[in-house]
Amino acid sequence: MKNSFISLALAAALANVPALAGASELPECAVTAAESHGVELALYSALMRNELGDPARDVPCSFFERSALVLASSLEQQNGDRWSAVSLYINGRIIPSDPAVDRVRALYEAE
Repeated sequence: MKNSFISLALAAALANVPALAGASELPECAVTAAESHGVELALYSALMRNELGDPARDVPCSFFERSALVLASSLEQQNGDRWSAVSLYINGRIIPSDPAVDRVRALYEAE
């Protein structure tokens, strides 16, 4: 009985955490979030790899949804300038010559 309860609790916990197909691949819910907010998938993937590491830490799908929304808003505010938008996403403001943006850019260009 105790093992059944633990198994059910574990299954419920895992249901809210997306599985990653590969080290640099986004889970399906992240792809859906990026697409639904009109965010370029390669840019979003690079940003998430910078944010979550590679291999990525497990995070709930709600994280990807919120991240895609914030990135889309940043892109809109920066008139599509992806690197200013990434700086705004990461820092809450534009920082010229930001090493964090440079890391995202390197990941993006390596795709």
